[in-house]
Amino acid sequence: MCDTAGKINSGSAVFAKNSDRSPNEPQVNEFIEHCFHTEKELKCTYITIDQVPETNALVLSRPVWLWGGEMGVNEYGVCIGNEAVFTKGKYGEDSLIGMDLLRLGLERGNSAKEALHFIIELLEKYGQGGNCGYDKDFRYDNSFLIMDRKEIYVLETAGKHWAYKRSLQASISNRLFLGEDGDEYSEGRCDFKKVHSDFLFSTFSYAAKRRGMTCTYPLNSAQDGFRMLRQHSVSDPLCRGSVSSVCMHAGDLFADQTTASMVVELKEDGMVIYLTGSSRPCLSIFKPHSFNAGGLIFHEKETGEEEYWYRMERRQRRMLGKKIPGSFYKEKEELEQKFLNDPQSDFKAQEEAFYEKWDRYTFEKESCAFGFKNYWKKKNIAFEKAFEETGGIRR
Repeated sequence: MCDTAGKINSGSAVFAKNSDRSPNEPQVNEFIEHCFHTEKELKCTYITIDQVPETNALVLSRPVWLWGGEMGVNEYGVCIGNEAVFTKGKYGEDSLIGMDLLRLGLERGNSAKEALHFIIELLEKYGQGGNCGYDKDFRYDNSFLIMDRKEIYVLETAGKHWAYKRSLQASISNRLFLGEDGDEYSEGRCDFKKVHSDFLFSTFSYAAKRRGMTCTYPLNSAQDGFRMLRQHSVSDPLCRGSVSSVCMHAGDLFADQTTASMVVELKEDGMVIYLTGSSRPCLSIFKPHSFNAGGLIFHEKETGEEEYWYRMERRQRRMLGKKIPGSFYKEKEELEQKFLNDPQSDFKAQEEAFYEKWDRYTFEKESCAFGFKNYWKKKNIAFEKAFEETGGIRR
């Protein structure tokens, strides 16, 4: 479950996405260099495809066990986010998953329009399918928001079928939304969502409600992106799961959790990438990054990149079921603003000092349902076991 939005403004553009995944699944931010390739084949998550001679540099937010990514931006300012969508019929056998198609679009497309057509070409050639669940079998088709400084494309798919629409502001979530209002269709104009949507899963994903919170949001700045991604539909998100919130919190049978967030501000003279590097943007701080490795962005295959995510996840789980003082949010907002005013500052030490202070705070307990407590008890056992199996992460 995810939400992605983008808007073209006068002189700039803003891309914003929450990646909602299994709460125990680490997600890392990687810098992948511009490359020239002599090999003819490329191994993706499940299949091998034809490689191209040259690929773009990109920053990718990637679930650790997959080749592709949930969201990213390349050296030409092309941003892509993808969403699970639920369609009729059987999903495809192991082939390209949506996150593979996202990475391939960024690697090969020098504009939003180019990336769109590369994804369509790959979809038609190889199809889509494969398990995308970290600790469960979870299969789906995909939609994409693809943008650069000048235009946005929403691409929706069902198997090898597709439709797309160009706009200047758009948002997508976990269901098909394009009817007969698209610009182009794989097999002629139709009511794409009516023909291909699975009603049950599309309805209970609460995608329509979440998209209602993002589709007209005033994305005029990076800060607007932060606020949009922090929206809740419930008053007590630390005490119950909320699949209907843009800032998604796990804690019941259906809800995943926002495990990573990205906002990109595209300007005439370059871009700034804002990352939380952690779950739950409401408890996290967005930090500014340049387009290269550094901060929370690691070179591909660099070791130790999961450590930050795990450390922050432990801290946040300590806050579940607790009353968080208003001063926590006030101090966090002030620190985030400080980083925005001085993007070159070394945020690591200042952020660590902030969270270390609150590590020592004794939070007052809130009243939470038994199901919520039991859910997190089970997740925490699996969370610690995963650490042990990977050799553990420095505390």
